[in-house]
Amino acid sequence: MKWKIPITLAAALAAAFGLIPLHVLEVDAIKEEKPVLVRAVRAGDEFSLGYVHSVELSPVRDYFRIDESYRIVLCDTTFQSLNTGLPSTIAGDERLIREGDHFRISGMNRSLPFIELRVQERTDNTLIVGGVESFKLHTLTGGTLLRISVKKIPLWNYLHLRAKTA
Repeated sequence: MKWKIPITLAAALAAAFGLIPLHVLEVDAIKEEKPVLVRAVRAGDEFSLGYVHSVELSPVRDYFRIDESYRIVLCDTTFQSLNTGLPSTIAGDERLIREGDHFRISGMNRSLPFIELRVQERTDNTLIVGGVESFKLHTLTGGTLLRISVKKIPLWNYLHLRAKTA
């Protein structure tokens, strides 16, 4: 009888961990079919991706937010030149403005189901989550194709992935 309460409590906690959903920003190595980074996110959270453009060798940074439906939304892009392969056209409510030594396209509001990018040391692909955590993506996998997406997973799975990834 005295074991009944602890066993019931343990079962309830185990069920709660399996039933509590959590939204996460997950970075997956596509070829290896495994997550390399996972972070809990809420609607309104922001992250950015930076890289060095392979032709112009100038920095580019894309700014994203997680919307109320937990979609990835591209908000702004900054870059230093308008040369080959860099953004230079705008649509709808977007604005292209010069800010000191760089350009910014703002008001983009482009919803993306996921982001795929090939990371390499020479392009210095960097993910910044919440303006605080910074990750050099090539150090997580070497040079490979990554997919960044928002997923809804059980809390126990999140804790497991956090223990296994960066």
